[in-house]
Amino acid sequence: MSRSVSRPLGRVTVTIVVGLLLLCPTAAWAAPGAAFDPPTIAVGGPRLEADDGQVTAPVVDVVAPAVDVFVVTGSVEGDSTEAESADRVELTLGADVLFAFGKADLSPAAHQRLAQIADRIRQQAKGVVRIDGHTDGIGDPADNQELSRRRAETVRVALAALLAGVPVTMQAAGHGESEPIAVETTPEGRDIPAGRAKNRRVEIRFDK
Repeated sequence: MSRSVSRPLGRVTVTIVVGLLLLCPTAAWAAPGAAFDPPTIAVGGPRLEADDGQVTAPVVDVVAPAVDVFVVTGSVEGDSTEAESADRVELTLGADVLFAFGKADLSPAAHQRLAQIADRIRQQAKGVVRIDGHTDGIGDPADNQELSRRRAETVRVALAALLAGVPVTMQAAGHGESEPIAVETTPEGRDIPAGRAKNRRVEIRFDK
């Protein structure tokens, strides 16, 4: 008389499929793409143990992409934020602290803030330090692009003077109003000053 294992095998197969869906729903449901592309491996199916007639299922290792986790903090005044992970730092400074409205010359308060950032770069940064300028959406887009470029370059020059001899490379770029992080007007078209202020910013990024 032969022993039938079709029903236990069916239950084990369902268990494996459900387990994979719970452990890795992205891999199970997302369309194929670069965001998740682990190597394909062959996994043996369930097998019948000769001694006790129990069906055992294989152990499957689920591979998922690593995600850099940032801890975000902000200043008491709300004019800057810091996002830091195990190997990267991203600083966002409100342009209203660094510059007068529509200008690219550093304000008196800016020098102390940039001195603090220079110390941070000296202690932590390696490789390239990126400095990106952004404006709000008021005014001509071409003028905003040029203003953001000049502001980023002003910050780069100031930091370079503070970091003479430090082995890092600084790159400055302007993005104008093309990359807002806050809404500037209501659906009815009313202005949101706080949103515009958030969009006027300088971002400094570097690897640790």
